Amino acid sequence: MKRLMRWLACLVFGMLMAGRAWACPDLLLGDSLALGMAPHARAAGFQVIAQNGAGLPWLRQQAPRCASRLVLVFGTNDLRGLAPEAAEDYPRQIAAIMERWPAERIIWATPGCFARDQALEAASRLLDRALLNSQDRADAALAHLPALHRGRVSRCDYPTADGVHPTAAGYRAWWQGLQGVMAQRPVPSAAVTVSTQSGMPSAAMALSQDSATAIRVSVPGASGSP
Repeated sequence: MKRLMRWLACLVFGMLMAGRAWACPDLLLGDSLALGMAPHARAAGFQVIAQNGAGLPWLRQQAPRCASRLVLVFGTNDLRGLAPEAAEDYPRQIAAIMERWPAERIIWATPGCFARDQALEAASRLLDRALLNSQDRADAALAHLPALHRGRVSRCDYPTADGVHPTAAGYRAWWQGLQGVMAQRPVPSAAVTVSTQSGMPSAAMALSQDSATAIRVSVPGASGSP
C-alpha cells in the first residue's frame, strides 16, 4: 500500500511538473516602448519580444507563439504619414495579425500624445478615434482586436525626454496600469458577440478603466525612434 501511495504521489507530481512545462508563458510584444517596459515585465515573469522601429511589417513577420497573457505595445512607428483611411483600417490589420497568436488574453497598449511632433500627434488622434469607433461596430473582422489600454488617456499627462518615450518613472507607472487591466475580467464587445455567433473564437475588446488614471512624472527617459 505504501509503495502504491508513493507511486501515485510521484505520478501526480510528474503531471504537475509536466503541466508547468507545457503552460504558455506571459509575453510582452512590441517596439522600443516595449523595450523600455521590459525590465518591469520580466520582473513580473513575462518574456519579451521587441525591437526598435517595429511596425506592422515587423509584427507580421514574427512567428506566433502560445501565450497566456500577451501585452502588445505598438503603433507609434506606423503613425508617420497615417491618413484617415489608413487609421480606420489599422484596427482590422492588428486584429488579423493577433488572430494568429494563440493567447488566452491580449491587451494592446496604444500610442499616446506627441506634443513636440504635430504630425505624430494628429495621426495618434486619428488612430484613437478609429479604435473608439471600432468598439461600436458589430464587425467580425474586428473580433480579435485586443482589449485597449488607451495611450491617449493613460500616457498623455506626463513629460518625456524626447517627446516619444516615457521616462523611467513613466514606464513603471504605465506597467502598473497595465497590470490593473490584466487583473480585470474581459468585457465582450459587439464585434465579439457577432464573431461568437458565427462560431469564430475571439479576444475581448474593452476600454481600460485603469487607463483613466493620469500619470505625472519628471524623470529623464530614453531617446530615439520607437
